[in-house]
Amino acid sequence: MASSVYLRWLTPMASTLLLAGCLASDTLDTSFDTLAAAREAGLVERGWIPGWVPEGAIALKEVHDVDDNTSALAFELPPDVKVALPEGCLSTHYAETLPGPFERRWWPRQAVLASQYTFFTCPAARTGFEFVGMRRDGRHMLHWRTYGR
Repeated sequence: MASSVYLRWLTPMASTLLLAGCLASDTLDTSFDTLAAAREAGLVERGWIPGWVPEGAIALKEVHDVDDNTSALAFELPPDVKVALPEGCLSTHYAETLPGPFERRWWPRQAVLASQYTFFTCPAARTGFEFVGMRRDGRHMLHWRTYGR
C-alpha cells in the first residue's frame, strides 16, 4: 500500500520536474529606454552591454544566452551623441561578418544590413567573434558576439 501511494506521488512530481527543465531557457531578452537603466539593472557590469556604449544611448534591446555567452544588442543614438568604438575594432565588409546568433523582430533583415550599415570586427573578449554595425546615418547601432557558423 505504501509503495502505491509513493508511486502516485512520484510520477506526477517527476513529470513536472522534467517539463520544467525542458521549458527553462538560458536565453534572456531585455529592453531599456536608456543606458542608465541598463546599467542600473547590471547588464553593463555583467558584460551583456559593452562598456563603450555611450551614456546617451536610448531604446536598447538586448538578448543573450548565459550558456554560451552569445549576445545581440541594438540601440539608438540621438543626433548629439557620438560613439567611440574600442581600440582594435577594424572596418570590415558585411560579407566578412557572421550572422547574429538570434532572430528578433528588432534586428534588421539581411538586405537592410547589407545596404544600410557599415561594419567593424572587434577583439572578442568572451566569444569567438565580435561585430559592430552602424547604420550609415550614425543613429542606429548593432553589436553581437557569436561563434563560427
